[in-house]
Amino acid sequence: DYEWSGYLTGIGRAFDDGVKDLNKQLQDAQANLTKNPSDPTALANYQMIMSEYNLYRNAQSSAVKSMKDIDSSIVSNFR
Repeated sequence: DYEWSGYLTGIGRAFDDGVKDLNKQLQDAQANLTKNPSDPTALANYQMIMSEYNLYRNAQSSAVKSMKDIDSSIVSNFR
């Protein structure tokens, strides 16, 4: 089984541990909210973790895209 290990893939994978941790927190918060949907603390906690998860994923995506754009620009300059 071959696993790609390119430069941009490495940048994206650097975020994997944080994504796994936030995903676990999100699942736990969702379970708490499901048990008691009228609890404002559970809802606020779920929303906070969801926001943090989205920000982290956006940072991952932006980091990879920025490096891709830089690399594309460098390659274009060689033409």
